[in-house]
Amino acid sequence: MKKFLAVVVIAAMTLLGGSAFAYDVKVDDDTFAKIGTKAQIKVASTMPDKGSDEIDVTLPNTRIYFAGQVTSLVKFGFNYDFGTASARATDAFITLDFAKEIKVMTGIYRVAFSRIALQDSYQYILVNGPEVPNSVAPVSAGGLGTYRNAGVSAWGDLVGGKLRYNVGVWDDEYSPAGAAVSDDKYMLSARVAFNFLDPEPGYTCAGCYLGKTKVASVGLGYLQQDYRAGADTKTATALTVDAFLELNGITAEAAYFMADDDSGTTGDKPSGVYVEGAYAIDNKIQPALRFETFDSDGDTTDYDKVTVGVNYLFDGQNAKVGLEYATKDFDKDLAAGGGTDTDTLSIQLQVQF
Repeated sequence: MKKFLAVVVIAAMTLLGGSAFAYDVKVDDDTFAKIGTKAQIKVASTMPDKGSDEIDVTLPNTRIYFAGQVTSLVKFGFNYDFGTASARATDAFITLDFAKEIKVMTGIYRVAFSRIALQDSYQYILVNGPEVPNSVAPVSAGGLGTYRNAGVSAWGDLVGGKLRYNVGVWDDEYSPAGAAVSDDKYMLSARVAFNFLDPEPGYTCAGCYLGKTKVASVGLGYLQQDYRAGADTKTATALTVDAFLELNGITAEAAYFMADDDSGTTGDKPSGVYVEGAYAIDNKIQPALRFETFDSDGDTTDYDKVTVGVNYLFDGQNAKVGLEYATKDFDKDLAAGGGTDTDTLSIQLQVQF
């Protein structure tokens, strides 16, 4: 109990205004924590401009985090994120680490559905993440829109770390347009991923390892969510297949998404794909490219999106500046029920320690 209180007190002092960050706090060999902070500042210009300003300066995210363990069995993590739009505890979880083959996790944390859902924005190869996942998969408050939810899950590594599995039950609320929300409906998730080269440690995964490991993986994810539509109960589902490669400075990733909200209406089965890649030159300059395409299943909001960018890495992901240019083209214009084609130029500064 004393060891746990020591960790909590030190963490609380830091979170409530202590001047020191990136501390490794060690009580003994079984009880320790790491405390640090991260920040992103972005300058963006969208043409045509959707707002009143030609240039928007935003704080996409600033994070105070700590993670560690009380014993080798009981581990924990906490992220408090604040920025231009909101401030909240995005992650707060406790993990019972029984063995490498089985761990039980509960709290608020990332839904293990797709690879992109398990990635931190501080490790993207481009300033912004892909848009297709949120266009396709069910999005609800606290759900896949932010890639996080409250729930309990079991996960672990089999076959010498080659095979990763995740199964979870989540306290979600999902409501397609015109349907009522049922608070007693929960979401189920499942994911398996096979690593052909080095295993990826931890619950989450990186969008880029910058040569620190060699990874070649394929993954399959599934979501299921019941909801009420009038007197009927319907089931929304989503499926994804993804692949990732990190080798000799090359990073490549691709994913396919499809969903079915079971409503039987136009647009109830959208799908989409994104493919992206980057190449790190001496771990200093990293050009990157992404292509996305979205099919709204008979609706009028189909689009293609191309994003190109380059990162300059002062100190890997710890200090970098990213430049990105994205162009989004709808198949139909706004007058025909589609959307407005946009070009966006973004510059983002990032630090983490």
